[in-house]
Amino acid sequence: MTGRVRNLLNRDGRYFARLVVPKELRPYIGKAELRKGLGPDYRAALKMLPGAVAVLQHEIALGERRAVAAGEQSITVGRYPLLPPQIASRDYQMRLADDALIRSQHYQYAGFEVDCEGARR
Repeated sequence: MTGRVRNLLNRDGRYFARLVVPKELRPYIGKAELRKGLGPDYRAALKMLPGAVAVLQHEIALGERRAVAAGEQSITVGRYPLLPPQIASRDYQMRLADDALIRSQHYQYAGFEVDCEGARR
């Protein structure tokens, strides 16, 4: 006998992905639980379950952001992972800031002369 599948709900032969909304986020989401229909076929429902749960978790994350914007919650570090383009942009901006700092201290940045005549010998 197999165990119960987490976040899968069967109601009258139809399957749903289901997540309970935390109590502190219910005013921002407007529901006590989130559901997404997966259809009547058990095997198809199992295949669609991870994607549906991810969508529901995203809705909860948006509710958390609304709570943070309202000042009721603090931001959890690492809660919202960055996409690769966002990581690249952040790295590029940090490199630009470092370069501007070094260039402002011009005596340390490129503080030597190039002898073009001596290089040819």
